[in-house]
Amino acid sequence: MLAQAPSRASMAIRTNTATSGPRMVCRAIPAKRLTIRAQASAAAAGGDEAWQRKVEAQAWINAWRTKQGLQPLVAGEAPAPVRLPPPAASAGAAAAEPAKNDVGEYLQLWAGLGVLYAVDQALKGALLSAGIKFPGPLVGMFGVVALLMVVGEKSASTLLGWFGPCLSWIAKWLPLFYVASLVTLPLNLSGIAGDQLIKIVIILCGGMVATLLFTAQTAVFIRTLVKTENKEVGKAKPSTPFLPSHWAAWGAIAAVSLGATLANPAQWGAAAALPFNTAMTLLGFLAGNAMPKVVQSVLHPVVMTALVANAGAALHGKLMGISYAGAQKVYYSKNMAAMGAGDLLMNFLGVVIISMGFRIYQQRDTMRRHAPEILGATFLSSVFSFFSTAFVAAALGLQSDLARALIPRSVTVALALPISAQFDAPAAITAAAVLLQGMLGANFGPSLMTAVGIKDTIARGLAAAGTAGGLGTASLTSKEPEALPFCALSYSMVGILSTVLATIPFVRNALIGIVG
Repeated sequence: MLAQAPSRASMAIRTNTATSGPRMVCRAIPAKRLTIRAQASAAAAGGDEAWQRKVEAQAWINAWRTKQGLQPLVAGEAPAPVRLPPPAASAGAAAAEPAKNDVGEYLQLWAGLGVLYAVDQALKGALLSAGIKFPGPLVGMFGVVALLMVVGEKSASTLLGWFGPCLSWIAKWLPLFYVASLVTLPLNLSGIAGDQLIKIVIILCGGMVATLLFTAQTAVFIRTLVKTENKEVGKAKPSTPFLPSHWAAWGAIAAVSLGATLANPAQWGAAAALPFNTAMTLLGFLAGNAMPKVVQSVLHPVVMTALVANAGAALHGKLMGISYAGAQKVYYSKNMAAMGAGDLLMNFLGVVIISMGFRIYQQRDTMRRHAPEILGATFLSSVFSFFSTAFVAAALGLQSDLARALIPRSVTVALALPISAQFDAPAAITAAAVLLQGMLGANFGPSLMTAVGIKDTIARGLAAAGTAGGLGTASLTSKEPEALPFCALSYSMVGILSTVLATIPFVRNALIGIVG
């Protein structure tokens, strides 16, 4: 423990350079130290006042140092500064402060998610009660943009700050909420004849490439045509990296759930399905993001997530003694009463879509400046996707009902199904086609655009979402988060414009006439 000066005496030292030399003042010297004062005064007899005080202070310090067993100071030497440790309470408070901030941020995160989830459920219920067949989350997304525009920049900034942890969390885990339908894609493709399935794959592969490049190039062409000033879109802050604790936590959940299933499949297997399949999905996502970039360019993390989750569901089903198709239905039952991992993740998809409204608002100036190319590219992309699909399907001789089901291939499933009803097409095939094109776009879209030299953020965002919907959005924004606002607009505008086109008798009859 560091030695301290006697508490009965306090000393203040001042240096004044305005005088002929430094001046040191000693105050409140105890009575028993008066002899030191007298000795110093005698030694400095005839000197000026400043010198007397300096000698007096030196004598007092040396007397104290001698008492403490320290060497006296040599004349002119300054004592070394003594740093006292902070009080225990202060140190504890400093250590506790980060934890307090972390707790507060987590509370803010879950509060934000809770608010968005409540809005999502309320909108779905209201639209259902009104008999309106339109996705509630899209209404919520545009509602968020409108709200932030109305309340003014100061209030909007406050709302953005409060929802900040929630938005960052969603951006980090966004692909997970689109993967459930991809996991069960094989189930949707079952029952299609082999030759017809090959034709469908050809149409979707070629259509994905054609629509992707058409949309991106159209956006750039319109921008050039209307002479829009192109300002570089700032790079978004990347998400925080995944931690070893993520692996440990989800690995432990998977291990415990699997152990329970192995121990007693009849008693624990059904209850363990949800945690095991959820953990496998998360582990697949972590594994996909941990792969080298050269591997990710061929096998995107979204696809890797789906593959691992699919394998996990199949493994659990095998242990339970159920078929592969049965295991997929356990994973994504589409029945909240028998919730699977896919249902759990998809239940938050509305929250993800509503949150995109905040990102659109943040890029509002860019949106205004590029409005012609955004509206033009999404509209022309919708028209191109509809008619190119119809012509190629007719050229390949695809069955007419299957061809009609492929027409809304670039539209999000929630809007593609009502469109397929306009064409009297099987809804299951439409859903499978949308998901398959989404998988192709998610896996190959970003690298394909890079390969052909499409590096513009706006064009990439419009093309990825306008071609591959939510999966394309998740794929691109997982590496390029700054493209999210443009993906969100394209994602919604292509769906809305395609829905409008399908309701126009001339367009609908023309498409049906092409495919038969």
